[in-house]
Amino acid sequence: MDWRGPEARVDARVELAGVRTGLALERTRMSSDRTLMAIMRTALSMIAFGIAMFEFVDSLRKHFGLSDALPQSVGRNLGIGLTALGIGVLALGIVSHVAFLRRLTAQRQDLQGRGLVPPALDLPGSLILSLAIALLIGAILAILRMAWRIGLFG
Repeated sequence: MDWRGPEARVDARVELAGVRTGLALERTRMSSDRTLMAIMRTALSMIAFGIAMFEFVDSLRKHFGLSDALPQSVGRNLGIGLTALGIGVLALGIVSHVAFLRRLTAQRQDLQGRGLVPPALDLPGSLILSLAIALLIGAILAILRMAWRIGLFG
């Protein structure tokens, strides 16, 4: 099965250039996944710190008798604010990642249509993107827990 277009010369150098270009596109996709992982780490840090601050202030109020000095809203607002910031960063990262993957796919299809790169194997959806969406859902559940004491475990 010959994937080269009619204008491509039957030359080993041309064929190898097409393979190298295809591999470069795959490396670019993996680079985009690594960027999303870095965004996830940043967002997870913000989310975790927000939850920790919520629990820490709540613990200070309960165990050290600081109910008068620390209103309940202080810990809740701080926790919700940091968690919301993490959600915002993560949501922007997901949107950016999806837009980039669409542009990369369109570019690959254009190059394939012109016979410049071999057909790609159909890869399943991005595992990193799935994990980012799961983290986003978990963070939203955490905000619900902080704001209205709604949660899976009471």
